[in-house]
Order: sequence, then C-alpha cells, then structure tokens
Amino acid sequence: MPSQVAQVVLHLEQGIAAGRYAAGRRLPAERTLAGHLQVSRATVREAIGLLVARGVLERRQGDGTYVVAAAERHMAEIWQDMARQHPMLQADLVEFRAMLEGRTAELAALRHDDDDRIRLQAAHAAVDAAYSGSDRQAQIRSDVAFHRAIADATHNPVFSYLVASLLALLHDHVQASLAGLSPQSPVSRQLRSQHDALLSAILARDAERARDTAGGHMDYVAVQLNALPKVSRARKTTG
Repeated sequence: MPSQVAQVVLHLEQGIAAGRYAAGRRLPAERTLAGHLQVSRATVREAIGLLVARGVLERRQGDGTYVVAAAERHMAEIWQDMARQHPMLQADLVEFRAMLEGRTAELAALRHDDDDRIRLQAAHAAVDAAYSGSDRQAQIRSDVAFHRAIADATHNPVFSYLVASLLALLHDHVQASLAGLSPQSPVSRQLRSQHDALLSAILARDAERARDTAGGHMDYVAVQLNALPKVSRARKTTG
C-alpha cells in the first residue's frame, strides 16, 4: 500500500475510533479530506475504497460515504471469518445472492421512482464505462454501486443492507475474478450486455423479465467469474 494511502487509512481509522467520524454519519467530501490531509483526491479515494472493502465505510450512490456502525462491522467480521474457515460457504453465499438479486430486481422494477431512475442510469453509465476500460478497482466499485442502486430502488432497506453485505463478503473473489479482465474480452462484453438488459427490464417496469435477467446474470457470474457450478433454482419433487 503506498505510504500516503496508508496514512489516510490510519487517519480515518483513528478518527472513527475516537468518534470524530461518528457511526452512521457521512464523511467529509473527498476534496475536503484531501485538502485537510494535503494529499491528492485519488489518494483519499483509494484509502476510502480500502475501508469500504473492509466494511468500515459504506458508499451510498449519490449521497457520499458513511461510517458503518460498529455492530454491523462486527457482524461482517464474523461472516468473513466463517468464509475463511469454511471455503464452501463462498458457494453458498453466491447461491443465496442469486436468489436475492432476482427478487431485488423484480421489486426495483415495480417500485422505482423518478429519482431512482436517475440514480440507476448514472450507476449503469459508470459501470459500463468501467468495463470499457481495464481499471479493475473501477470495475469493482462501479459494479457494486450498480447492484446497490438496484437494491435501493426496492425502497426496502433490508435488501440494500443484504446486497451490500454479500458484495462485501464476496469482495476477495471479485478481486481475483476481475484481475486482468480486458475491455475487449468476451466476459467483459457479456457483462456489459447483461447490465444493459437488466437496466432495460427494470426501467420498463417488467418485473418478470427483470427477475429472470438478474438470475441469468448471477448464473453467468457464478460460472464465469467464481468458477462455481451453475445455480439451479428448480425444486426437486419427491414421491
């Protein structure tokens, strides 16, 4: 980690521990922090990204960066420890995310309002631009923000929290899977196409298509990026 980034991380961690940056409150803007600490905005952005990945901070699309409550951070640490101790839990989390994302997209299609449409379109433009380039961190940040914007459009905070928590838990796998993903690769092109289709279905208020598109996207992510078997949502019958 570059020394300036490490210094910003330490400053934020100490500020959170001392209560200068209170749980549930928004951090000062990146420009303000950069001026105060006499570093570049890029340095502040990278430091914040590291703390977001660790579950200490939370980015809210269009609303800044917030300090995560200690209880929530503790719960995230418990899940992270479980994931490290039980490797198969990762596959279980991916399977659960497939179910969650399908329902999230369905509700977003039914419930989104005009403000949500603006946020969804902005988040989609950002993730599409990221996959048009080769900046892995930008791809991860924008992908998370896009799925979080969909969850926020459900107007159910439980969906927002669960989607954000699962993406944080899957962060290490996402990091590895996106390593070296070029903008011209078939996987990158397919992800962009799937994001297009998902946004289109939600904005068209086609709940069934949004759910099915999200499910197909999750199957693709599981197989192509996480090297897991295709998730089967078919229910077996007995007798």
